[in-house]
Amino acid sequence: MVAESFHEVVGAIHLHSDFSDGSLSIPEIAQIAENKNLDYLMFSDHNTLEPKRQGLEGWHGSVLVIIGCEINDPDDRNHYLAFRIDREPEKGLGAKAYVRWIREMGGFGVIAHPAEKRAFSDAYPPYPWTDWDVEGFDGIEIWNQLSEWLEGVTLRNFLWRIWHPLRSIRFPVWETLERWDQFNRSRRIVGVGGIDVHGFHIKLFGFIPVEIYPYKVQFRSIRTHLLLHKPLYTADRRPLLFEEAEKDIFEALSHGRCFISNASIGNGKGFRFWAEGKHETFIMGSRIPEQGGLVFRVRSPLSGLIRLLKDGREIQRKKGNTIDHRSEKEGVYRVEIFRKRRGWIYSNPIVVGK
Repeated sequence: MVAESFHEVVGAIHLHSDFSDGSLSIPEIAQIAENKNLDYLMFSDHNTLEPKRQGLEGWHGSVLVIIGCEINDPDDRNHYLAFRIDREPEKGLGAKAYVRWIREMGGFGVIAHPAEKRAFSDAYPPYPWTDWDVEGFDGIEIWNQLSEWLEGVTLRNFLWRIWHPLRSIRFPVWETLERWDQFNRSRRIVGVGGIDVHGFHIKLFGFIPVEIYPYKVQFRSIRTHLLLHKPLYTADRRPLLFEEAEKDIFEALSHGRCFISNASIGNGKGFRFWAEGKHETFIMGSRIPEQGGLVFRVRSPLSGLIRLLKDGREIQRKKGNTIDHRSEKEGVYRVEIFRKRRGWIYSNPIVVGK
């Protein structure tokens, strides 16, 4: 069965530490993640790989820590999460140049918070992606948790959102999902969820210390689940060598064998989306040559409103834990599940056709 043929790991992508504008050290953050039962973390401090040079990449207890960096252009736009590189790109480059450079270095790059829009404070302006003519990126953040929180902040609800941060998590930006569907018609672009955690410390009214979105809280928000061909541990529970484990993580990411969950409204572990042909089974992330008689199957660990979409348009919906849908049409097929009137799970697509 498909659910049993992969090893699922759950982690958080897009983290900041005290090497840039985060409030805690990488070992401290990894310890919190271990307490929250996460398997991996992907750090991207701003424009620096210094924690990697200091040897902080690797296993921290049972948590695999991968270190990249977040790059931006001279206008502080077009933020890009770059991984699997050993040095930072030259300063002052534009988006096209550093996306190309990351690819030439054999790295893996993800467009961060692509459709950010907010006007609450000049101190926290939006940082959207504007250079959509760029080629060569590997993934896109289809859900950025901190962006969603900031975009909904007003003077009237500011205190409420500080005290109830997880209740602000509702849906990815539709504009980003639509663009992502369009990209996948021509080539695979993996969709990931980013928490963009910093653990900001502020003083309300000038004297009340408050931490906005602590790490331990954000680790209960947007998670990215990866389906690996083998576990991160050996049969006697010893962790794989870092290089081997890192390779397996990025193999799953580069093939789109992953999905995003909003853990604040339910544990998404165990979700599966696949297509069955006459002689072969295709997991999410697959690109299938044109063929007839495919059956798309969805299995959810918790009940919810399941939506099966083709090219961004709903073709079936059902309340419950399963969907089985037969289709012979070309297109980009993916799944969304809602619980408690909020987005819960977003799968990477299965693409049928040339």
